[in-house]
Amino acid sequence: MRMPIRAALLLSTVLLYGGTPAQASAPALQATSAATPAAKTIITVKTISPEVREISYANPPLNFIVPETLVALNQAVLDLSKDDRVKVVLFTSAVDGFFYNHFDMGQFPGFIRQVSATGKPLWVELISNIEKAPFLTVASIRGRAQGGGDELMLAFDLRYASKEKAIFNQPEVGIGLFPGGGGPDHLVRLAGRDRALEAFLSADDYDASTAERFGWVTRTLPDAELDEFVAKQAMRLATFDKTALIETKKHINAIALPTEAERLEAYHQFTKSVTWPGLQQRMGVFGKVIQDAGPMNVETRMGYYVGEGNRQIQESGRK
Repeated sequence: MRMPIRAALLLSTVLLYGGTPAQASAPALQATSAATPAAKTIITVKTISPEVREISYANPPLNFIVPETLVALNQAVLDLSKDDRVKVVLFTSAVDGFFYNHFDMGQFPGFIRQVSATGKPLWVELISNIEKAPFLTVASIRGRAQGGGDELMLAFDLRYASKEKAIFNQPEVGIGLFPGGGGPDHLVRLAGRDRALEAFLSADDYDASTAERFGWVTRTLPDAELDEFVAKQAMRLATFDKTALIETKKHINAIALPTEAERLEAYHQFTKSVTWPGLQQRMGVFGKVIQDAGPMNVETRMGYYVGEGNRQIQESGRK
């Protein structure tokens, strides 16, 4: 008998990150609710100039995405969209070693229940709001972008990465999940079918130089030059006419981006995948890997440990 989604989520969180039943019964977060006190410390909006803002993310030590992240980030995007002066918004991380990381699996139940005022999954609404925002979104990537964090990054208009410190990984397939955050829909358009297949099916780490060749990021730069380049690019764009910038963005988006319907379909496939037997089979194995190696080691060598967990399953005679 197939396990209900709620039960499957609870089982996976308990096995992988030590989740508790109390987490599963937490009230759902709404996109229209005010940011919680915790969310205020996660997202910081800075004014660089009247035309340029910076959204900095900090959820140490691993910079996981949590339910509060989606509420606070979506609200920040909506608020900045109302300011006619804003032309460029930079997205950065304040946690060393990580850009936006994957979603905290210990909080999956709350994440799955998050919906917007229109009833759409909040994740889908957030990505839509970012893509249609009346300003240019520019990511400055120093550290790892993994899982949902990488899928969020792919929604930004321009993505600049540290050549030495940026790493990209989509681990979902390797742990038995469907990557339903919109990543495959974006990357296949950027990198092509074969490279998108390799990236998602291998669930391996990709360095910044490879990501640049794939089209995964806009450009890589030496780490020492990243901040200056991004700042100069933002200030240059900020001098241009906003109508010309945004109308050009809209036209290119209409040609190049997946539709919201496609993202919704992928998201629904993800929610179904939490009941797949392959995920349930792997949770205990990966939970032990995390316990033995430590969360920081696993998060900073995600590709290796995804492969190692599956190797252990194969050697134990399970398929």
